[in-house]
Amino acid sequence: LCHQICTELKIHTSIEEEIFYPALRGKTEDDTLDEAYVEHDGAKVLINDLESASPDADFYDAKVKVLSEEIKHHVKEEEMPSEGMFAQARKTDVDLVALRDRMAARKKELMAQAEGAGLPISKPLAVNLVTA
Repeated sequence: LCHQICTELKIHTSIEEEIFYPALRGKTEDDTLDEAYVEHDGAKVLINDLESASPDADFYDAKVKVLSEEIKHHVKEEEMPSEGMFAQARKTDVDLVALRDRMAARKKELMAQAEGAGLPISKPLAVNLVTA
């Protein structure tokens, strides 16, 4: 189950970062987009950890819980009625129907890749990982 959730989250973050966020850059608050990228990066770190670990590994359950909390927070921020990213997107001149269609097509591609060769490791874009 965790693997399936991680795959769905990897696809979701890829679609938003490849299509949705770039379409909104300069048309919505850049701070909102920047925060979304950083939130995605936090999720990617946990996703990569979970995908490479055994369910009985140390901290596994804690990582699942924190990932769940991060995703809930991210969704809540995107869906805020007046200032959330979706509300901001509706106020732009972006063709949201065309954007939806591009995102749906990309999701199909990524799902096929996931079922075939698999998806690559999720690489953080905004957060620099420092190793000890």
